[in-house]
Formats: sequence, structure tokens, C-alpha cells
Amino acid sequence: MTGFLDAVLTWVREALTDNVGLKALSLAFAVGLFVYLHGQADIQDRTVPVGVVMRLPPESANRELMTQVRPSIHVTLHGSARALDRLVQAGMPPVELDLREGRTETVTFHPDSFSLPPGVEVTIIDPPSIELEWQDIVTRPIAIQAAVAGKPAEGYVVKGEPEVEPKEVAVRGPASLIEVLQFVRLAPFDVSGLTEGAYRRRIALDAPPNRISYIGAQSATVTVSIARRVTEAKFNRLAVEVVGVPRATTNPHHVNVTVIGPPEVVRALRAEQVVPRADVSQMDLDPEARRHGSLTVGVTVDVAHAEVEVQPPTVTVRW
Repeated sequence: MTGFLDAVLTWVREALTDNVGLKALSLAFAVGLFVYLHGQADIQDRTVPVGVVMRLPPESANRELMTQVRPSIHVTLHGSARALDRLVQAGMPPVELDLREGRTETVTFHPDSFSLPPGVEVTIIDPPSIELEWQDIVTRPIAIQAAVAGKPAEGYVVKGEPEVEPKEVAVRGPASLIEVLQFVRLAPFDVSGLTEGAYRRRIALDAPPNRISYIGAQSATVTVSIARRVTEAKFNRLAVEVVGVPRATTNPHHVNVTVIGPPEVVRALRAEQVVPRADVSQMDLDPEARRHGSLTVGVTVDVAHAEVEVQPPTVTVRW
């Protein structure tokens, strides 16, 4: 019995110690084969992003894609873990959309739209389709609008509206955007500290809205006029004096006078300084030869450093 046990122990010892290297290599191959077969048998579903590449119409087609297409879609793949790992590492080729005609309204994705290795299939596409909106590209002239910023020097104001040259600019873009565009703005004209005179500057157009472009010059010349600040005072029912004919009368007897000028001049005026006159002394008239008569004469009012408006501007002088 003891001899039998010794023989068994000897066999076991030799089986474990003889050709150790060969036995280890065989074990490694067996483990690798098991892992490979197990991996092939491990079927999975995995969602991956796939890029979207669009081939758009040429500029000459005058068509614009208004839909904001996402740069990628998501695809759920079904296959072995090993094949999916390799595919993810290499990256999914993008899907190319041929939209050069500018008329495609719906793009539908199919499983055969994607390049896949054997053993991998597409189960879900998100989104499965994309609705597209197109518009015609149009060109039309739009008015240029100028504005002023800042304040002129003390005692001066901006006179009238800024003058713009050219007055319009050609604008190009999708029809729906061009139709609601009322004007193109310029950067403000800064009048800070300016005194009397006309000032011209070349000013750039504001950047166009998204999807819209300007054709031609990107700036315009703006002219702004600065004048002294003026105010006005009204003097009503002032009697008209006749110069050149004694004892003459006027019809009407009174006029209304408006004095327009610098504030310091107008504020200092008193009513007795504002005298309307109908002057016939410069006319070729001999009162002795014509004892009676009438003439229509313009009414004048002399006020230094100011403008005067008279209503009515003429009266009938009778003598």
C-alpha cells in the first residue's frame, strides 16, 4: 500500500514539474481563447454620436437653408462588445447630406446611411428625420439712417437732420428678413464741443444682422450742421409807422412780430424797441403831386443780430 502511494505522489510531482514552460504557454492560450469567445458572445447595445456634413447650394442658386441643423445625431448600435469597442475607438464616419438643389424639405436617415463593420447593426436613429425650411435670397436697397451723439459747445445746437451720402445701400439676404428691414444704421456722429459750421465725416455702417450682407461700400459720408442756439419772442398788435408820407394810415393798423435770435439778444428786447415800419420814402412818389393815393408796402422791423418775421408781411398805405 505504501508503495502505491509513493508511485502516485511521484507521478503527480513529475506531471507538475516536467515541461513547465510548455504547460504555462498552453494555459495562457486557453485563457486568451476563453476571453475572446466570451467577448464575442457578449452582445451589447451602445449609443454613439455621428457627425452630419451638409453640402449646401452654391451662392448663385440664391437659396438659403433657414433650419439650424444639429452637428450630429445619435445612433444606437447592436453588436458584440469587441466590435463596438473597435468602432467607437476608430470613430463613426459622418453622414453626408447632399442639399445642393436647395429644395429638399425632409431628410430621412436609414440604417444603410451608416458605414458599419460586419456583426453591427443600427437599431435606433435619433432623430430619424429632419424637416428643412428654405427661402429665396433677395437683394433690395435699404435707407441709411444717421444719428448724432454728444452735445455741441455751449450756445450751439445741431441744425436740422444729418445728411447722408449715399442715402441707400443694397442689402442681400433671405426674403423674410429683408422684408422687415426698415433701415441700416450708422455709428453715431459725435458732435461734442463743436461750434458753428458744417462737418463731414466718413462713418462705417453697423454690422448687418445674421444671414444678411451689404453689397458695395460699407460706410457713408455724414454731414452735420451746427448753428448758434436761438430763441424767439412774440410781440403782438404793434402799430405800423409810415415813413415818407405825412399823416398816412395803414390797413391793417397793427401787425404781429416774431423775433428769432440768440437768447441773450432776444431776452434783452423791450416792446418799444420793436417798431414795424412801412417805408415809402424810397419809392418814386411825389406826395405833393399825388395828394391822395394808396400803395401796398412791405413791413420791416430792424433788430440787430436777429431775424424777424412779420404777419402780415405787407400793409396798404393810404394818404
